[in-house]
Amino acid sequence: MPDNYEDIINLPYPRNDWNFLIKHPRMSVENRAKIFAPFAALRGHSAALAETAEKKLTIRQEELMEDSRLELNEAIANLTERLSQGEHPIVKVMHFVQDKILAEGIGTYEEVEGSVIKLDAITQTIQIVDKVILLKNVQRITFSNEL
Repeated sequence: MPDNYEDIINLPYPRNDWNFLIKHPRMSVENRAKIFAPFAALRGHSAALAETAEKKLTIRQEELMEDSRLELNEAIANLTERLSQGEHPIVKVMHFVQDKILAEGIGTYEEVEGSVIKLDAITQTIQIVDKVILLKNVQRITFSNEL
């Protein structure tokens, strides 16, 4: 059985042939790189993946245990007293953030740290710098001297 490549196996490499190089010039490095570049079939897919990776795991809102509820009530009373004296203490508040798409009670927990501007008993909210948080979503309040 004859070898199918006998007629070309011993020919000189085409780069040594100037006629070949004139007809087929070398490709630039930039164009060669384009050949091996990844193909993005879905526009925005990599950005969506990165955004999803940054998101925290969504969980169900936890019900406070009795001792945690008492600690939270003490912290709120202490905060109310300090605000009435004209102080604006720096606190760290762990609170639940409801996911806008998912069902009620499913979301993430977020920590906010800053100076307390206002504690409103009527609307049941606490304002830390420019963020307003519902007291029903607060899990824990820690004062800066306790951090």
